[in-house]
Amino acid sequence: MIKVGINGFGRIGRSIFRINLENKEFDIKLINDIDPDINNHSYLLEFDCTYGKLEKSDIKIEDSSILTSDGKTVFTSFDSIDLVPWEKYDVDLIIDATGIEKNVKKGNEILENKRVKKIIYTFCPKTKIDGTFLYGVNFDSYNKKDHNLLSSSICDANAVAPFLKLLDDSFGIELGEITTLHPWLGYQNLLDGTISSVSNPGHFWTDYALGRSSLNNLIPKETRLMESLEEVIPLVSDRIHASSFRTPTSIVSAADGVFLLKEKTSIENIIKQISNYQKKFPGVLHLEDRSLVSIDFKKTSYAASIDKRWLYLNNGKLLKFVLWYDNEYGYSARTLNLAKRIFH
Repeated sequence: MIKVGINGFGRIGRSIFRINLENKEFDIKLINDIDPDINNHSYLLEFDCTYGKLEKSDIKIEDSSILTSDGKTVFTSFDSIDLVPWEKYDVDLIIDATGIEKNVKKGNEILENKRVKKIIYTFCPKTKIDGTFLYGVNFDSYNKKDHNLLSSSICDANAVAPFLKLLDDSFGIELGEITTLHPWLGYQNLLDGTISSVSNPGHFWTDYALGRSSLNNLIPKETRLMESLEEVIPLVSDRIHASSFRTPTSIVSAADGVFLLKEKTSIENIIKQISNYQKKFPGVLHLEDRSLVSIDFKKTSYAASIDKRWLYLNNGKLLKFVLWYDNEYGYSARTLNLAKRIFH
C-alpha cells in the first residue's frame, strides 16, 4: 500500500482523507497543516456542511495523531513543506493541497534529497515541475523514472480536458468557447470588502469584483483553465477561449461550452465515441440523461458528467454541451486516481 503524506488539511486535503476512508487504497501516514489545533482538524473532518457527518468514523485524538478505523495518522504543524519529517514515517508520496507556489521549489529539494519518492500538487504551479498528468488525457506520456514532481492540475481542467480531447481526437475542434460556473471559495467575502489571496499571502487581486458578496452575486472572473489545459493538451489555447463566473452556491461546478468541429458528424456518433472512451478510461466521463440540477452531482467521483439533454449539434458541426463536476470530491478522487497509477 502506498504511504501518503498530506500537506494542507483544508477542503481538498480533507476530501482526499475522506475518500481514502471509503476506498482504503492508501496508507495515510502523516498530515501537516499550519494550524496546530488537531482537535479542530478532526472536528472538521468528522462534521462537514457540504458532505455531511462521517458515519462509523470513530475518530479519536491520541499522542498528536488522528485515529480512525483505518489506523493512525500522525499530525504535525510546520509552516513549510521541507520542515515536515516525511522520511521518519516512510512517506512515499506527498500530496500538497495547499496551493502555495513556494512549496514547489522546496518540494524539488525534498526529492533531490530522496526524502520521498514523488510529490503531487493539487494546482497548476507556475514554477517548473516534471509534468501535469490527467488519466484519460495525457497519462500515456508519464514516465515513472523521470516524472516525480507532478501536478494533478485544477478541477476545471480535470473536467474539461477529457471531453475536449475525446472530441478533438475524433472530429477535430476548429474553435471553441467555454464558460465555467464555479462555487464560491474560502478567500471570497460574505459581505462586500477588499479581497486578498490566501494561497499567495500579501497578494491582493486587482479585480475588485472578487471582493463583492459571494452570497448574493454571480461574479465574473478570469480563469486559469486554458493555461492549465495547455499543460496537458498543447496548443489548445490557440483555438479555444474560456471565462468564468463564481456562483452563490457551495459545491458542484459546471462548464457550458460551444465547439466548432472540423468534421461533420451526428449526436449519435458523438455518443458512440463517448461510450468508446468510457470503456478505454473507466470512471473518467459519465453520460447523464436524467433531468438533474447541480446538487445532484455532489460527491460524484467522475472528472465530469456530460449532460445528454444539452448535447446539441447545429448543422453537424457546432456542438453545444454542458458538463457537471464536483469541484472538491470529484477533483480529489481524480488526484487519488493519479496517485495510484504513478507507482504502477
